[in-house]
Amino acid sequence: MQSGIDAMRADIVRTVGQLCAAAAVTAPKSGGQLFLRGKPLFIETALVDDRSALKRLADWMRARGKERRQEIWFRDAAMAERIDGVLLIGMKGWYPPIYDCGACGYATCAEFMEATKKLRQASADFEFGGPQCNLRDIDLGIAVGSAAKAASLNNVDTRCQTRIAVAARKLGLIEAEVAVALSMSVTHKNVGFDNRMPAVDFDAADLAHLPTTGTIPVKRPDKRWAHMPHVEADE
Repeated sequence: MQSGIDAMRADIVRTVGQLCAAAAVTAPKSGGQLFLRGKPLFIETALVDDRSALKRLADWMRARGKERRQEIWFRDAAMAERIDGVLLIGMKGWYPPIYDCGACGYATCAEFMEATKKLRQASADFEFGGPQCNLRDIDLGIAVGSAAKAASLNNVDTRCQTRIAVAARKLGLIEAEVAVALSMSVTHKNVGFDNRMPAVDFDAADLAHLPTTGTIPVKRPDKRWAHMPHVEADE
């Protein structure tokens, strides 16, 4: 017997998270004919619902927030410690749909893939890898929307986020080049919304223990990028 929502919460999030993953995988995608010819699935899903992993995500986001000198990372870190789970949805090993649509600025998919190959190889230290195919990014958005709808139909609160997805990617919880996180909670109030931005002293002694993340960009105290000191960060 399970008495009270606290006893049921973990099972609810795990079950609905699995349904959301199914919704993401079965969502419409560009180039469906390619799947009929044997092309593999490029949507990656992973459900994180244990407290230790959520704490690791929160710790990484605080470290990233310190080096980017942005309070919003600390806000999202605090939220990661309050949610009941997070479904990560990303693109892993994607390939173009061969529509040759020109949305990327190149006439054909083949030209885009060849012209941007070195850029993708050089983006390993960025928060996400890129450049990405525009239509594949749309596919990812549709997948995330389908997952969020599945959660809503089952009365689990969610919020779509990117920063926690970056943390998951950098911690090796997912391999996707670009991803979105669907934070999940079963409470009387959605913990993903109405969170105030914290006041953060990035040079305070109590933040000195936070490690570097090895991720670009990093902001200097003078609000300029460390890798481009001649440019003032526009944020």
